[in-house]
Amino acid sequence: MKVGIISGSARKGNNTYRVALAVKKQLGQGEIVDFQDYDLPNFAEGWVSPPSETAFQQHLISTIDNADLLIVLTPEYNWFPSAEIINTIHQLAGPAYKHIFDNKVVTTLGVSTGRGGRMPAVQLGYVFNKIFNVFDLNSITSPRTFEAQEVLKCIDEEGNLLDNEMFNKGFKNYLDYSMKVANRWRLSE
Repeated sequence: MKVGIISGSARKGNNTYRVALAVKKQLGQGEIVDFQDYDLPNFAEGWVSPPSETAFQQHLISTIDNADLLIVLTPEYNWFPSAEIINTIHQLAGPAYKHIFDNKVVTTLGVSTGRGGRMPAVQLGYVFNKIFNVFDLNSITSPRTFEAQEVLKCIDEEGNLLDNEMFNKGFKNYLDYSMKVANRWRLSE
């Protein structure tokens, strides 16, 4: 099974990437797309198009397209996903790229240095469900999301889990559940 991990914060030295590294370490696999290299045009500046994709855009598109399980991580900014995640959906959830969202399980994870993370993860689940419905895609969103709260107390810069039993148990359960759903989805095809 192929796992795509979207680390949806463009801030340098962000905590979302720290969580993405922890996801990859816990699963023992995964292709990370680090939004610190983000270069999609803003919605009013034009469109990503297949003949002129940048290296970052090619990596993002191929990672989504090749994933059986897509884990989308977003920081929480004022109870919303990052602007880059929202713009990515605007840019890619259309006729030219809709195929990259077909035949996969998508799960969402909200990241916060405090006690947030739930709202953007839930909001992204709604958006992915809408994409699958509008384009009649054979994909699902996982019913389980995760809130990576107080990240600095739970995960170090290299993605190693720290000594926080409650966080570690919840994080591992979320990833195990996501893999089970993706495996069941693949078997049902």
